[in-house]
Amino acid sequence: MTARSHGGDRTMLTTLLLLALVGQQAEPTPPPAKEKKVCRTEQATGSRLGARRICKTRAEWDEIAADARKDVDNAAARLNAASGR
Repeated sequence: MTARSHGGDRTMLTTLLLLALVGQQAEPTPPPAKEKKVCRTEQATGSRLGARRICKTRAEWDEIAADARKDVDNAAARLNAASGR
């Protein structure tokens, strides 16, 4: 082999390796799993006909419950403070 063909072989090998690397693509990340909705039926205050269905994720329901607990705790603290307990 001549020096010229050695250089051509290296160039060809380099080109093939680069093409192989370019052809490899990272696998696409799957979309995040859609969180399951939990539906509840809530009655409107003062009405028998006002029930409505509300659907939220478990995390959203947990946040609503935590907010409600905070509101009750705050109201109890204000009541106790006002009564001098």
